[in-house]
Amino acid sequence: MSSSETDEPQECPLCRDDAPIELPAYETWLQCDLCEEWYHGICVGISASECECIDKYHCRKCAETHGPSSYKGPALRRSGRGHAEVDYNKLNEGQPATFNQYLLRLESGEFAEDEFEHLSDGSTVTADWIRSRDTNDPFIVDSATGLGMEMPDPSVTVKDIAAAIGKDTAVSVMDVLTQDELSGWTMGTWADYFHSTNRRRVLNVISMEVSDTDFGAKIRRPRVVDELDLVEKYWPEAKRKPNKFPRVKTYCLMSVQNAYTDFHVDFSATWVYYHVLSGEKVFYLVPPTPSNMRKYEAWSKSPEQAVTFFAETVKHCFEVRLVAGHTLFIPAGWIHAVFTPVDTIVIGGNFMTMQSLNAHIGT
Repeated sequence: MSSSETDEPQECPLCRDDAPIELPAYETWLQCDLCEEWYHGICVGISASECECIDKYHCRKCAETHGPSSYKGPALRRSGRGHAEVDYNKLNEGQPATFNQYLLRLESGEFAEDEFEHLSDGSTVTADWIRSRDTNDPFIVDSATGLGMEMPDPSVTVKDIAAAIGKDTAVSVMDVLTQDELSGWTMGTWADYFHSTNRRRVLNVISMEVSDTDFGAKIRRPRVVDELDLVEKYWPEAKRKPNKFPRVKTYCLMSVQNAYTDFHVDFSATWVYYHVLSGEKVFYLVPPTPSNMRKYEAWSKSPEQAVTFFAETVKHCFEVRLVAGHTLFIPAGWIHAVFTPVDTIVIGGNFMTMQSLNAHIGT
């Protein structure tokens, strides 16, 4: 097995005729050690980071008679997810095979209806109101009025965001097929992909922190977040320097139609807020009960993680649908997955609260 980055865009045997191959996602190649045919890593569902773990690569045809590829060590992707079985017929048709499994599960799944509190506006959402709640459930604010936040105009496009942040700014892009990070992307190439009508793969951006950018200057997160956030309230001013201060305050999430982020718990058991600027989001929320957390830990460590739908292992998984203008608050520890039915831009961020301190310490 070997991998390379080519200067000239080329097609591989699994490329669709109309597939765009000039994007950074297509720069990683693998050569079968048996037939010596070359393939794009993304076309066979193998990320650039995983390529480094492969000792001998066998393409699907050679694997039928000579067995699967072998690895130098544990075949871990950056996300730490186990391997999923890949449907090569779907790959030949240019469809993200593993992701189709997610779609089918979401469409056929039986989810609990949204029973969470919906507020018509944010006028009652204060620090005292959150402290006095007798529940740790998420809640939804249907109108941003009263939340004391400022957001860009809902008509803003990804090209507008790229121009404000800088087209050469590096951005972390996730391949929905593998739930793994793709390297080499900039805001300029991401904007080109997002606005393209010919997307061969479903990709997602969920970790673009914009606090210190011109775009971020147009954003003020909900007032209650600043009132509760321990980092905002207590982090020493002298230590609020680049690379020494948590950059989790303001994210811009840019998701194309059918993007999916599998079940996870936000880092350090932080709270998170999501404001849908344009488009729609569907959240699948699982309560952080001791039983559910044990199941989640077992699932996240399982080599079958990528082919096991976590929602099927728990008693209740709630489906919450958000449209443009809605703001969702998710308390610490809630296990959740996110589906994007149409191209969507979201502004969100993480924050630590005193009432969830035990959860922070436990993680």
